[in-house]
Amino acid sequence: MDDSNVPSFELGDALATRCGNTLTGVFLPGSRIALSAYRHVTHSSRDAPTETAGQDPVLVYLAQESTLFDEPVLRSVLAESNATFATLQQLGLRATRAEYVKLSRVYRSIVRACLEKLEQAKKSPEVQTDEARLRRFTDAIMVFYAAECLWHLFEILYIQNNQLVVPQLLDWARFHSSQAEDRATDLLLMAEEASESDNYWSILKSLIMLGVIDVTRAILSQNRKAGQPAFKAAELILKSMPVYQEGYALQKFHSQWEYWHVDTERKIQTGLFATEPELEQILRLVTGNNEQWDAAIKESKDCYEYLPGYLLFTKPTCKPFELRIAASNWLNRWHLLRPEKEQTSINRMIAQLMDHDIRLFIYEAQKLNDTHWFSTHLIDLIHHCGQLKSYFDQNNIDLPALRHSMIYEYGSYLMTSHNLWQLGFDYLDCCKQEGQAAIELLLPRITLRSERQATKLINLARQRGLKGVEQEICKVLSKRSYDAERYGNALEWAIRSKDLLLVTAVADFILKHYSRTGNMLCPDTIANVGGRMFISPRLVFLSKYYEFYEFYRTRDFMSASELLVNLLQSRITPDYFWPSLLIDAMPLLESKDQTILAKETVAILHHVETELVPIIERDVSKYGKHHTETVFKDYRVENVDEILNLMRLACARNLARALITENTMPVA
Repeated sequence: MDDSNVPSFELGDALATRCGNTLTGVFLPGSRIALSAYRHVTHSSRDAPTETAGQDPVLVYLAQESTLFDEPVLRSVLAESNATFATLQQLGLRATRAEYVKLSRVYRSIVRACLEKLEQAKKSPEVQTDEARLRRFTDAIMVFYAAECLWHLFEILYIQNNQLVVPQLLDWARFHSSQAEDRATDLLLMAEEASESDNYWSILKSLIMLGVIDVTRAILSQNRKAGQPAFKAAELILKSMPVYQEGYALQKFHSQWEYWHVDTERKIQTGLFATEPELEQILRLVTGNNEQWDAAIKESKDCYEYLPGYLLFTKPTCKPFELRIAASNWLNRWHLLRPEKEQTSINRMIAQLMDHDIRLFIYEAQKLNDTHWFSTHLIDLIHHCGQLKSYFDQNNIDLPALRHSMIYEYGSYLMTSHNLWQLGFDYLDCCKQEGQAAIELLLPRITLRSERQATKLINLARQRGLKGVEQEICKVLSKRSYDAERYGNALEWAIRSKDLLLVTAVADFILKHYSRTGNMLCPDTIANVGGRMFISPRLVFLSKYYEFYEFYRTRDFMSASELLVNLLQSRITPDYFWPSLLIDAMPLLESKDQTILAKETVAILHHVETELVPIIERDVSKYGKHHTETVFKDYRVENVDEILNLMRLACARNLARALITENTMPVA
């Protein structure tokens, strides 16, 4: 989508509109909004108060992202579905239909388990007393109930792809109308006393309309009148009802079913059940009597609740292509009898599935408030199983491109969430170059909560060859450690970032701290820098100076003297550290044992005059008499001029001794 085609919206109030400065916004990927001023403002625009300044209250808009997955109990859905998604990618496009059906059921089992957890958590006192959380849990239950219901129906019609769908549709309806079976269980437990219950017959009617024949027979067999002819005849009718089994000849089944149907209607018309009008109504439902079914429809809560049961008693061998017409007729009938009921979103989507309108179904699925979890995983499954390839080709829909787009958006959403970013990698990895670019952009934006998390991010970046991301994370950790006064960590992360300026800055701080306090920070880290010192000249100086520091501390004065002279000649000494370096040379020059020879002494004196003196003169002209307070600070001296004189004197003394020592012939 071009920038010119991105829809925008306005955020305005009376004050902003009157001042001609209404904000306009544009939605960006990653749950972000880009805001800009309606009035064109540049760097040269004059920022002057308006005539109405201070007369009206200023409104501050606070926008906060809110998703269902803020609740920990819901994150298990994302984690488990992520594992199933990865398994599906490994199977590829050549798996068997049974394997795809199995994975589809795994997705549904994840949602069902989540619904159970949500129902339990919703009853807890913590949720019941928190209105916001209670509302979130209620919304989540509605969303995932719809997702499971729709996925189950899609699996029956398009993944299993059985020629006869009524048995599967009955299972679907029973699961999503479980209240009737729960009440039926209560009746079974009541035994003979159940027939005295006020809702006894209404429950039996619900069971029949759901196609639950066996439970209905069990409840009727416990009735106190079960021994009467009417109840015995009803038991025989329900028991002898033909049920199609896979592999059975359709023509033979139709003959048996027609005979049973005609025989049942004949028994009803003869008045066999006239003494038990409620029982007769149940048997009329079994025969598909329109008058009885219309009365039942008027009492139903959902338009598709009893459709599978109606098909069981009127068209038990309904095929998928016949379901479209049957569902359309049923829906028209339901709306005619229940004109006051508006069609819900889930009912619309059920109708689209039964009508084979997959394109519109996918469009509606993306409106579910589940951050595209349902639509993304379902589209991926559709792409892999290949059952609807001809449909998408006929409708000029590029299924691979649609799948790629949805996985990319879903993966990007996960990557921008501080709790879910680890799950986003598997999705973006499926998007090849575009996904790799998204990872490279989003990975550095993840909030670093610990070094352990940062190490995990660095490893992920390294696996994908994202050196820039790795270095960016190291820079962030270095700065964070520096702010926390963990200077060893700061130096280590700076070195790993390979950022010259950052490494130099941390090394500068350590050197300046030493020159002012005499305390060497993070000696262990500096000692283990090794060959990595060559990232920055300042780090080289710090490492070598630390070696000198260690030689001096262990009283290895010869090695210390040699290294000190090398540092002086290396020309990498920072200006602010010259006084400290020269002060370190003074004890060696004044020591009783000759450690610095004449040549090295001359070199030291040369550096004093050519390096230190020009710096002092430059700073005097810049800072005046306070130059020593601004640049040169060492805990061992208060006046640089004094050090300068002492250094010249020490060099002169050592040079005199060295010349005498070096030019004196040893006694034979």
